[in-house]
Amino acid sequence: MIHALAVTLALLCWVPQASWAFDLPALYHVIDVADDDVLNVRAQPDAQSTIIGTLLHNEAGVEVMALSDDGKWGLVNVGENAGWAAIRFLQHSDAPSRPLRAECGGTEPFWNLSLGTTHVFRAPETGPQPYQPTAELGSPNTTNSLAVLGQSPSGQMIATIDARACSDGMSDRAYGLSIGLVLTGNDGPRYLTGCCSLAP
Repeated sequence: MIHALAVTLALLCWVPQASWAFDLPALYHVIDVADDDVLNVRAQPDAQSTIIGTLLHNEAGVEVMALSDDGKWGLVNVGENAGWAAIRFLQHSDAPSRPLRAECGGTEPFWNLSLGTTHVFRAPETGPQPYQPTAELGSPNTTNSLAVLGQSPSGQMIATIDARACSDGMSDRAYGLSIGLVLTGNDGPRYLTGCCSLAP
């Protein structure tokens, strides 16, 4: 009873703490491309490099994971590949509101975590498990790390998310966020690692 009361109070009193602002990855949208044209995505940050995909003239929710050394190109995903788009045709979208919205996952074992107003963990053996957010904590000495906590009737969720390059080990996609995830419950604690993409 006391534990349930403490959780309820935490949910009622939860106020987002310490602001976070990952420099990258960040969401952008395409600008200054004609309605009948597309923005090319190239294999290398070079206008002569092979085109591996395109972005629509009005495409939004484009996640830029990194910039080229000269700052003129942004690393983006198209399908299952990562490539480079000219940053002068991409405009930084408004900063996302709290809480952090992201899609995270890992392999062997396969799992998925949707972070948002409700955090939902999915695994083949369990199905969806919702967690009510209880805290989102920025680090006092860096803007590139974040802790996300959640609570469900069956246990707790603690995720640490860092802005650093990550690979899913199965595709050529690039990820700018890595995650360490601890889940507690009746079956004991679990620790999982994986990658995240920002969600529009």
